[in-house]
Amino acid sequence: ESSGVQGEEAERMKGLGNRHMASQEYTRAYNAYSAALQLSPVGPSSHVYLSNRAAALLSMKKYSEAATDARRAVALAPSFGKAHARLGQALYFL
Repeated sequence: ESSGVQGEEAERMKGLGNRHMASQEYTRAYNAYSAALQLSPVGPSSHVYLSNRAAALLSMKKYSEAATDARRAVALAPSFGKAHARLGQALYFL
């Protein structure tokens, strides 16, 4: 469980990653989501960071790495549909 400050910083990094995704800056988005995960590896939103990082990896055509992140997201939050969708997309392209 991440502390309040780390959790807030992780959310800030997620927001930064989302802005990079919108600008099609996928490597920067990947780095921002990775920073969020370092701050909150098993926090309440870690599955979202993994799923978002999988999306960045999909956009970079790194399908094997995307599948790994999506699987980790599914394991953390089995009911989070986006992670399942990203895993399916990654496996489709492998």
